[in-house]
Amino acid sequence: MSTATQAVPAPETPREVPMIPGQFVLGSAKAFHANSLEFIRKAQALHGDVVHFKVAMFDWYSVAHPDDAYDITVTRAALFHKPKINKRIFREFLGNGVLSSDGDYWKAQHKLMQPAFHKQRIDAYGQVMVQYTQDLLDEWQQGEARDFRTDMTALTLRIVGKTLFNRDVKAGAKTVGDAMNDINEVLCAHINLPLPVPRWWPSAANRRKLKAIGDIEGIIRGIVAERRASEADEGDLMSTLVHGQYEDGTRMNDTQIRDEAMTLFFAGHETTAHALTWMWYILAHHPDVVEKVKDELARVLQGRTPAVNDLPQLTYLEMVVKESMRLWPSVWTFMREPVEDVIVGGYRIPKGGQIMISPGLMQRDPRFFDSPMEFRPERFTKENEKRLHRGAYMPFGAGPRICQGKAFALMEARLILACLLQRSVPRIPEGFVPTPVPQLSQYPKEGMPFVVEKTAS
Repeated sequence: MSTATQAVPAPETPREVPMIPGQFVLGSAKAFHANSLEFIRKAQALHGDVVHFKVAMFDWYSVAHPDDAYDITVTRAALFHKPKINKRIFREFLGNGVLSSDGDYWKAQHKLMQPAFHKQRIDAYGQVMVQYTQDLLDEWQQGEARDFRTDMTALTLRIVGKTLFNRDVKAGAKTVGDAMNDINEVLCAHINLPLPVPRWWPSAANRRKLKAIGDIEGIIRGIVAERRASEADEGDLMSTLVHGQYEDGTRMNDTQIRDEAMTLFFAGHETTAHALTWMWYILAHHPDVVEKVKDELARVLQGRTPAVNDLPQLTYLEMVVKESMRLWPSVWTFMREPVEDVIVGGYRIPKGGQIMISPGLMQRDPRFFDSPMEFRPERFTKENEKRLHRGAYMPFGAGPRICQGKAFALMEARLILACLLQRSVPRIPEGFVPTPVPQLSQYPKEGMPFVVEKTAS
């Protein structure tokens, strides 16, 4: 009997990531900022699923294969933290909240806030979502020309104000909405800056930024002071922030509450508003799908307004929402940074590299979705959903850092869409083609013009 042993093959030598040439100092910042999603799409069509480019002084790596995305977000999630650039930008506006923190601090904050997103808690918000949507529908006038994006932003802002703070912010929605838009625009502009802009810098953009932050902070600090004084649990998310306790029995201080409330307020309305805006656009071009949803609503609701308890029976509506989020994910990309040198997809990415993962690309990739540009809600039947390529569909991210508000957002989108389709029909002006703007969330540059067509429920 031979005593020879079989040789173990040497591990494959990791390859260097293909580099996209750019300008001196700025790198690819100008081209990337002009149209981020198109820049990445073209780069990966030429160079493959992992590409390297420079944005000012930062080395960015775009990853577009779901196996690698799953590896980064789930399998080896501990090796990938929030990138420095995200932390630098978000912390200036949102403080050290869950969007910009890592490690033990993030784990403690995430655990303390988790009860706010338990099913029983968020189910209680369903009535608010339905009532506020009905209020909006009552305002719509037959034949009136409106902007759907503006309406959805105001609606979701009002909902997050009530569910987060137990305050109706409708009267101040324009002030708050303008402040949030200013923060969003300046956040995106800061991505391409080689160095952070100091708070004292006397530019118009900086003054606008500081005013926007101050407007939101003023609302939040006033509410925190009220809650501290009353000690009452008002059944909203703010109550969890004020009264929740860490494992050692301590509570968040005012700065921590401010940071988390700013984060929830910022993240809790815009992405859902934009998701609904794209849904309205898609449905306007698919009247057959609208009729199927309306038939389901009529059968399940029997003329009632929808409620949280109806959602398990509204299965086609859920498929419509999920398929729309596949084609038009609000969060078209998110970022991670390795805490040590790593190999991703056979390529070496050094510690500190800024990794982009783009659902906006993966969810339209013909390798993982048949005829990906076709709108097919049936992709998300229970059986078909089980067959999806792992990691190919992640509009809310994945792994330990999956969006904490995912259940809230999906419930909100379904309830709002159910109310809208029960009483109206999507109508977009003929020939209108929106220009997607892929910033922190993806939205139509021109808004979403539509003409109100109300129907009997």
